[in-house]
Amino acid sequence: MEGKIYHYLLDQGCCKYCGLRYLQDRNIDFKNVNQYIEKKNLSTIDTEEPVVKQPKSNPCCLCLGLLQNCVIDDTVDRIVVSEVQKYDTKVFTCSISIPPAAIVREHAMRLDLRQKFTEFYLDDIEEIPLNKAWKLIIKDKISEKLGIAFENSDICNFSINVVMDYADNDQEIRIVKQLSEKIKNGDLSSRKAILSILSNCMSEKFHDIVKDPLVIPSVYLTCRRIDCKHNSIYIAGRYCKFSRELSQSPWIVDGIKAMDTSVEELIFEQINKVFSIPLTNLKFSSSGREDCDVRCLGKGRPFYIEILDPKKTLFTDDEFRKLESDINKSRLIEVRDLQSVQRSELGKIKEGEQLKTKEYIALCLTKDTITQEQIDKINNYGKITLEQKTPVRVLHRRPLAVRKKNVLRMEARLVPDKTKLFELLLETEAGTYVKEFVHGDFGRTKPSIGDIIGDAVDIIALDVIAIHLDWPKEIKASNEMYIEHASNE
Repeated sequence: MEGKIYHYLLDQGCCKYCGLRYLQDRNIDFKNVNQYIEKKNLSTIDTEEPVVKQPKSNPCCLCLGLLQNCVIDDTVDRIVVSEVQKYDTKVFTCSISIPPAAIVREHAMRLDLRQKFTEFYLDDIEEIPLNKAWKLIIKDKISEKLGIAFENSDICNFSINVVMDYADNDQEIRIVKQLSEKIKNGDLSSRKAILSILSNCMSEKFHDIVKDPLVIPSVYLTCRRIDCKHNSIYIAGRYCKFSRELSQSPWIVDGIKAMDTSVEELIFEQINKVFSIPLTNLKFSSSGREDCDVRCLGKGRPFYIEILDPKKTLFTDDEFRKLESDINKSRLIEVRDLQSVQRSELGKIKEGEQLKTKEYIALCLTKDTITQEQIDKINNYGKITLEQKTPVRVLHRRPLAVRKKNVLRMEARLVPDKTKLFELLLETEAGTYVKEFVHGDFGRTKPSIGDIIGDAVDIIALDVIAIHLDWPKEIKASNEMYIEHASNE
């Protein structure tokens, strides 16, 4: 039966690779199909004499020539070695984008085989997918040309993506356009949509439109382009911010920058200078953010940078320490603990946004003279659960809601020789609006410091002094540089 199916497919205008794909044998070695054909005795049909098939010059009626030597060789020839060598990878995987006409042709052949060889295809036909066969055939040829090893796509980060064109594609998928008129909500915007239309179409309706055997293609597939791409990599660290006139990310108002630079830009500029990574390939994320007039001190705020399509993926400790040193020359910020991290670790920074606690120190101003009795009220108050309406200052970008947040610890102290100033140390739950807790935000935060001491209170300055998130890991060399730099301040 396998021999009959194989020769039937050849007679229809299939290449030998497609003839074998529909035998549903997952053990076919597509690098040496002639050996498989001989082993399975597919060159003969039952007891007949060997059938000698002359190689056909026409494109295969199923793969449109994709698996045939002329197209395979042309594709390999078009891969530019120098483009691949821009990446520091030692392995590759590959993928193929196939015109939708091949989907329609394969569907037609599937229906035909199920009708003619019912006993063999008792269940659904599960031919070896065209893209899988292509990969099995071409991978060693690409590997030989590039001098790097092939690796399965589920573990490989660098991919060579081939996009194919077929001159008669639009003409051939008119079949699906006709079917889509008969099927409610027909859509041809994607390969998935075409597959859905075909799978929902009764074979009788399909044969009403496609009555003849598959037409032999008049042209081969051609290679439109070949793209190289590496999956994103990630660098993590912590930053301190020493300026009260510096935003975390670029601050754009009506298309105009409101500030000269930002934490993000200061870091990105040095990454671009040191590693020649385009700024457009960098994305910044952090565990929360401080206002532009709030300093971030202590060990700093955890952050990570996603590098899109990186050419350089391997960084040494020395390179990271050099990058830290160059960034820290700005004096506006300081970066530490730079290191490569895996994507699977990034969830820790998101979890931390909800679970971490933070410590602050605030300089507060009272309307009347602050007394030791009022300071004692704060220090003896204990843990507080706040009810905070969305602050007035952020209502334009956040929905109105009431959030319950905990202040875990407070410690107040008078400022020597200043009758209306006091310092307030706080440890709070993540997401607490500290400024509003101090001044009350027109009664929108209850209770506030003003409520506790019975006087109007405003906040003069605020610093973040600790973010309790144990990520990323501390780097000893980076820590030593940080201590040395701090001692010189």
